[in-house]
Amino acid sequence: MPDPLFPFVIAAVIGLVASIIGMGGGFLYVPTLTLLFGFDQKMAVGTSLAVMIFSACSATLVFGRQKKILPVLAAFLVLPAMVFSLLGSFITVYFDARILVILFALVLILMSLQMLVPSLSVVPAIRWGPSIEVNLSRDREPLKPVRVPCMHLIVWGAMGGLVSGITGTSGGAFFVPALVVIGVPVHVAVATSLLTIIPTSVTGAAAHAVLGQISLPFLIVYGAGAAIGAYTGAAIAPRIPADHIRKGFSILLLVIALLMIQQNVLGG
Repeated sequence: MPDPLFPFVIAAVIGLVASIIGMGGGFLYVPTLTLLFGFDQKMAVGTSLAVMIFSACSATLVFGRQKKILPVLAAFLVLPAMVFSLLGSFITVYFDARILVILFALVLILMSLQMLVPSLSVVPAIRWGPSIEVNLSRDREPLKPVRVPCMHLIVWGAMGGLVSGITGTSGGAFFVPALVVIGVPVHVAVATSLLTIIPTSVTGAAAHAVLGQISLPFLIVYGAGAAIGAYTGAAIAPRIPADHIRKGFSILLLVIALLMIQQNVLGG
């Protein structure tokens, strides 16, 4: 490892940005590990998933104090996310992930368009089957309750977990838009997404650890930087207008897609 200060600062910046938009940071942990430090793709994916445990826990602690998290929605997302994160992690051993990366990048582009132009309905709300009513009011914010279809959460939770295990990015790229499209305010969606990312990353990281695809030295340095950055980002997130978060999130999704295509397809 080079001077630990360099990777520490990188991880801190990524953690700060990721916690503001409701993601674990894997969309930048993986490219920085491969491009700056010479990791192969599988080792970068495994290390990224482990680092996200630190960043998501740190940010969730702050959002929990702010009462921005909806645990009921997180519970419906997290069970399928954990199962499919495990599946996605083991898929990396048996298959060339480049085709999956292309598909994932295309989905990210569509989701980015959904966030920029909500009327497009690129991320459809799955409204059949039983639903639950969720009270969104927090402190002095009286908000109308939202009815959330259970199948919507299960499907998008599974999708987020699958791509998390395969690519080392967080399921937040799916969790946040999926929550927003059914009427959850973006700040609450961001906080709930980060809670969901914790067990999803634990499951995926455990599988990669069994496969020997985690770098312990970088996990320690990146994890420490990510935790500090994520804590700071979560603290300042409520001060940022929701519209700015939504637009910033959509732009970052486009950047993630292009990075993944460049790294895994054009650069592969």
